[in-house]
Amino acid sequence: MPAPIGIVCATQSEIAPFLKAMDVVSTDKKAMVEMHRGTFGGCDVVATCCGICKTNAAMAVQSMIDFYDVSCVINAGTAGGMDPVLDVFDIAVGTSFAHHDVDAQMMLVDSYPFYPSGVFSADEKLLVAARSVAESFERPVHFGAMASGEQFVDDANRDGIVARHNPISVDMESSSMAQVCFANGVAFISVRGVTDTAAHDGFGTYELNRDQASQDACAFVERLIATYRA
Repeated sequence: MPAPIGIVCATQSEIAPFLKAMDVVSTDKKAMVEMHRGTFGGCDVVATCCGICKTNAAMAVQSMIDFYDVSCVINAGTAGGMDPVLDVFDIAVGTSFAHHDVDAQMMLVDSYPFYPSGVFSADEKLLVAARSVAESFERPVHFGAMASGEQFVDDANRDGIVARHNPISVDMESSSMAQVCFANGVAFISVRGVTDTAAHDGFGTYELNRDQASQDACAFVERLIATYRA
């Protein structure tokens, strides 16, 4: 029997469409978060809401790897669009992941555990499946770098992040999930529905759009899983 696929969302609104579509057979609590085991998209999955920000995300992913031996981790949820080509409700798929609030030099060869880079790449097989899904998906799908940090990005800090990382989107969790997966040799990808952009800025815009963007990300991931396991 294939190992389950891990699905990690940061918020209750992001995981809600997954739980609605899943056939949940068991729920356990690990590191204070609920791990839901069941089927989704015809595949065995473990889904969790990890909570906002990088430490919560890292703890949940490590627990998922340790206790459920997942074959890969898919981060799903929402993000702010950074590249002007992205519009609200577009889908962003990460090809690489970096911390925009950490000096990358601190993670390189002179600092234990000697990461080869401060940037972590998405799994190639998952990317191939995602690009296949994107060809017929109802929303525009964009591929590129993602950056994570523990702050809501607005006009005051947008330019600096773009100058350092040139991401298509920003969030608060994906880079830490990618780092944990890299350290454990587990495949990773992130799929995010865009809630706000430079043209549609502000926390209020995020709140208005998060449910639809979460649903769109869930729909993309369902097809991604089916394509990946085909």
